[in-house]
Amino acid sequence: MFEGAAGPSSGIPGRQGAQIAVDALNADGGVRIAGVRHTVVLLDRKTDMRPDAAATVARALINLDSVDVIVGPQQSGLALAAGAVAEASEVPLVAPMASSPSVTANRRLVSRLAFLDATQGRVLAQFARDSLGAARGAALYNAASPYGHEITTLFRETFEALGGTMVGEATFDADDPASHADAVRQLIATDPDVLLLPNFSVRDSSQFQLARTLGFRGRLLGSDAWDAVALSRRPELQGAIIVANWDRRSDFPAGRRFRDAYAQRHPDETVRATAAATYDAIMLLARAAERAGVRSGTALMDSLHSTGPYEGAFGRYRFVGTGDPERGASLLEVTSESTRVRALIAPPR
Repeated sequence: MFEGAAGPSSGIPGRQGAQIAVDALNADGGVRIAGVRHTVVLLDRKTDMRPDAAATVARALINLDSVDVIVGPQQSGLALAAGAVAEASEVPLVAPMASSPSVTANRRLVSRLAFLDATQGRVLAQFARDSLGAARGAALYNAASPYGHEITTLFRETFEALGGTMVGEATFDADDPASHADAVRQLIATDPDVLLLPNFSVRDSSQFQLARTLGFRGRLLGSDAWDAVALSRRPELQGAIIVANWDRRSDFPAGRRFRDAYAQRHPDETVRATAAATYDAIMLLARAAERAGVRSGTALMDSLHSTGPYEGAFGRYRFVGTGDPERGASLLEVTSESTRVRALIAPPR
């Protein structure tokens, strides 16, 4: 599997969730494939946060380590590059948290567990209009990020279809801090009710503070790239709405079992979505291998894509023949203590 450089919110939790899954499978005798029990071996390779680096790591896992399946990377841009390598090599790859439709488009051997970017933009816009009563919207995203662009596009389309007005959109250069400030000033001048920031919250956190300093009193809207655990007590984010694949307080049996297992191993840490998603990816691949009777290849991924309804640690999914499962979303509001659930969005039917 991949471990990205994102560290505390992505790479480390992903490795922790993977280890829990592998240990659980091996404690049960391993994965039974065509009548033979196979011990699961976890190989962990780090990648820099660049598509070319992710592609290089994927080649190493396939050509040097001879892996049967790959889990990760988590981010869409990296998963797009690694997925191309996996597809060409006929090695199944599951990128648990990747949300761009490009990651799985026209690929038979690449899958995900997260919702699509379109879901994020749509549900945030619906909530902004229907529940917050917002009439004027604005958005700021990384100019080099298809992720931010796609979420903003779907937000704008939905927001305007519901009668709202997008009064401003701007981009910034991730390598130029001054561009953040200029873009935020430009947007605040348009007097929006809500400001969408589909950006990585740890790296781009100055945007929150700057918006408040410049007098923005509306609601900040965040995507699943926001780390709700790390951000929950920042005063400038009180009342912000975050769309999430998963909430650690979700009360269903598979989620509770995973949280208990995680707490036993990491009692001083808060479980992250990446841990739950990576755990589910490994469990789903194991189940697909048992059903297909193969360790790798197209037949294994076809088996995963025909799983049907599935309840895992990361939520409830429906796989209906593609690498994009049908699933719902959670809308969380940042409070002075933590976050609270404002809405649960059911999977599409």
